[in-house]
Amino acid sequence: MESGKEYEWITFNADSLMERSSGEKIDFPLRIKNIQNVKRKFSFGIVYHIMEKDPTVDWKAVVTINKSEDISMMGDGEYSDDFDIEGNKEKVIGLTVYAPKGASANDTLDLNIEIESEDNVHHFTKDVKIVLKPVIVALKTTVGSEVQVATDLNNKAERDRDERSQGGEKQPSEVFAIMAPYEIKGYIFVETMHPDRISYLAKDIRGYKGMVSGKIDLEEIAHYLTPKPAVSGLELGSLVELVEGPFKGEKAKIISIDSVKEEVTVQLVESMVPIPVTVKAESIRLLK
Repeated sequence: MESGKEYEWITFNADSLMERSSGEKIDFPLRIKNIQNVKRKFSFGIVYHIMEKDPTVDWKAVVTINKSEDISMMGDGEYSDDFDIEGNKEKVIGLTVYAPKGASANDTLDLNIEIESEDNVHHFTKDVKIVLKPVIVALKTTVGSEVQVATDLNNKAERDRDERSQGGEKQPSEVFAIMAPYEIKGYIFVETMHPDRISYLAKDIRGYKGMVSGKIDLEEIAHYLTPKPAVSGLELGSLVELVEGPFKGEKAKIISIDSVKEEVTVQLVESMVPIPVTVKAESIRLLK
């Protein structure tokens, strides 16, 4: 009987496939109800199988039934315990899995959870696969130093990788990818398996101001992955400031836009003679 809702004796909400990150805490709350009016005995068991790049890295689980017990999980193993529930009463079982901080991308934990009543009237089983994936984190920087911080972090990560590879097997970099969108000031985004290692590598980089707590969903920043045309958002008559070239700092009005060449022709608003100037769209900043 795997349908808890149909028989109203067990509640367990978990996806069969879960993608999580290194170091993440994963809760599996279970609620069991003895729907008979007499005390009954139940058994709880888990069987696990771990596939990982480094077999010395252990996962941890905490099971709370009659008491809280820590389980160190490496390779293959199992755990079981029995408990009683009074008639028409409920019991909550706590199961928490801690993904190791030293895990590698695509390390996997296969977990089979089984609960059964001693009288064989009720039986529940569930297979759950946890696959560890990289996460995207945001780093705060001083405004204007985003690209430099990204470059310095990448260089430090490469040196760190080379140092860790001196023992023989080449190790992966802690930095999988870095993005510093032009539109976002004071932040860069880093894809990694180990956010704690990123904060360690970045701590002495000039312009780095700390890591934002939590992880970033790719959907939140996906639109930055496709560069927009430099003339996007510009309109005839818009007031702009020149940020490059001999007229840097001057205010101007757009009088022509060439979308193919991504150039604009502007007229300086404070010039005595209204001479048009053609510049690249990246050389101007739109004023509100």
